[in-house]
Amino acid sequence: MGMIIVLIIIVVAGGLAYSYYRSRGGKRLFSHGYDDAMDLAKQRYANGEISREEFEQIKQDLQEEDGKS
Repeated sequence: MGMIIVLIIIVVAGGLAYSYYRSRGGKRLFSHGYDDAMDLAKQRYANGEISREEFEQIKQDLQEEDGKS
């Protein structure tokens, strides 16, 4: 009987972890931030919210910041 309870707890914990992962859009749980910022910049560029020059500047700034850490 005790093994069944442990198995149920493991399955429920796995389900909750998977649900949390999916709620974050499938992103890594421990993201460095560069990917998120770059994804946002790509999205804004694709939507026409920023110019190519602004996008390139953001990209350069993020690469420099990523190199510092």
